Amino acid sequence: MSKKSHLLCVDDDLKIIELLDIYLKGKGFNVTTCSCASEASDLTDFFLYDMIILDIMMPNVSGIDFLRNFRIKDKNTPVLMLTANSQITKKGDSYDSGCDDYLIKPFEPDELLMRIKKLLNPRLNKNKINKPSYFGEYIFDATTKVLKNNDNIINLTSTEITIIEFLVKNVNKVISREQIAKTLGENLNLRSIDVTITRLRKKLKTSNNDSILRTIRGKGYMLVSEYE
Repeated sequence: MSKKSHLLCVDDDLKIIELLDIYLKGKGFNVTTCSCASEASDLTDFFLYDMIILDIMMPNVSGIDFLRNFRIKDKNTPVLMLTANSQITKKGDSYDSGCDDYLIKPFEPDELLMRIKKLLNPRLNKNKINKPSYFGEYIFDATTKVLKNNDNIINLTSTEITIIEFLVKNVNKVISREQIAKTLGENLNLRSIDVTITRLRKKLKTSNNDSILRTIRGKGYMLVSEYE
């Protein structure tokens, strides 16, 4: 069975949030909802979503301001902006801040679904998410799932590949064991995460015998790259 896409919907209109939740779950998506940018920021610090549906006009912190901050830590997750404001300046601000598409309220549910499917289409997004990633003396090719040190291929287990993919998307960020367990999609003992990371750290050592996969005491792990 294919993995369900997980969508984060952010809107201060609780009726809109409720309708999105019911409709999108009915279409087979996993859905998380919240009503403000600060809550969305906390969620995206802890969880990795396949797509964000984001209202522009929210109190305190607008959707555009949230998106600007979000794009500092995540340049790949598709973001669809929603607003009742059809002014072209708002569209320009949204795209300049890093949104991928724009939908004006009120909208037809079928149109929303088409936009979502388009943004989640891996064929359309492969240039964004499948570029080789460089860190230290290593390169990881997200298309072939191959990790190399210079021209030497590093053997990885399927679990290690999943963890590397997640760390590459969050390079130079501290990632908790809980986040890794969530990414693996399994009810793992957190100690088993530590064991896997320890094994992976040994595969990511530099010529100075230091590992570029660092343990941040009491917080988690960080993949270090001077290229980001």
